[in-house]
Amino acid sequence: MPFVSVLRRKVDPAIISDRARGMMLGLAVGDALGAAVEWLEPGQITARHGGPLRDLAPSTAWELGEWTDDTAMALALAESLADRGGWDEDDVLARYLVWERAAPRDIAPSVRAALTHSRTADEARAAALRYRRLSRDGGPDNASLCRTAPVAIRYRTDAGALERVSRADSGLTHDDPLAGDACVILNLTIAALIMDRKLPSSTSPVGQVAERAMAESAADLLPVVQTDLVGVLTAMRVGYAAAFGHETFEDALVFAVNLGGDADSNAAVAGALAGARFGASEIPARWVEPLRARDRISGVALRLLRA
Repeated sequence: MPFVSVLRRKVDPAIISDRARGMMLGLAVGDALGAAVEWLEPGQITARHGGPLRDLAPSTAWELGEWTDDTAMALALAESLADRGGWDEDDVLARYLVWERAAPRDIAPSVRAALTHSRTADEARAAALRYRRLSRDGGPDNASLCRTAPVAIRYRTDAGALERVSRADSGLTHDDPLAGDACVILNLTIAALIMDRKLPSSTSPVGQVAERAMAESAADLLPVVQTDLVGVLTAMRVGYAAAFGHETFEDALVFAVNLGGDADSNAAVAGALAGARFGASEIPARWVEPLRARDRISGVALRLLRA
């Protein structure tokens, strides 16, 4: 997967910190916003909330400010990278297993299949392979994409390591190169936003999807959001259209969430991108203040910058 080299420039450390925190908080905020309207259609969202959803809301499954498996796994990955100073496959897997063994309320079938009976990374990858061979769902789901963004902070200045670790983490639960490609493209984009570099360009199919998605509208996306509910490319398209088609963090997330479908996962990807683009300082306080574990999420972003 050839990538065009990016321009390097000196960036104010305070801006880097704001964007890194924005990425982590944005992911969690998007997840928490979308959790209230997961699997709904836009008309149902409007009927339930009296218009487009613009604020965190509780649902039958989630409390106000509570996030789902997307943030739970991203936080586990982020804390492993920060605690270990980089990628430690055994440590990452151990954290995923502790979370999975605690019977979370929300877990992707692909992730459950890879982790439930596994004790080692090799066992997890073998289980992921079996799941792919038995699955009739078509392409890979979005579960590895939604958790992978912390890699972009830790390896923001090392594109080679970023690509290697993004693929390694995705491969623990997803035996599909398309999922790995999506994680790489997303993380290269986030790293470029944090470091104020030129966005990556790729001739790969996933890279082309991301590039075209920057100009897509709600009308373009609604059919796929409501049919390919958990597809990795659907999450990519929503995330890029939201983050690069709007000029505020709030507008980006409102756009992503109100498309419905797998709203928490799609908005988590959108939030990671928009948070890295606009920074934590641009995330509405009314979204951050009720967010579960907001200080922990913000703090691990800063720890990743020092790892």
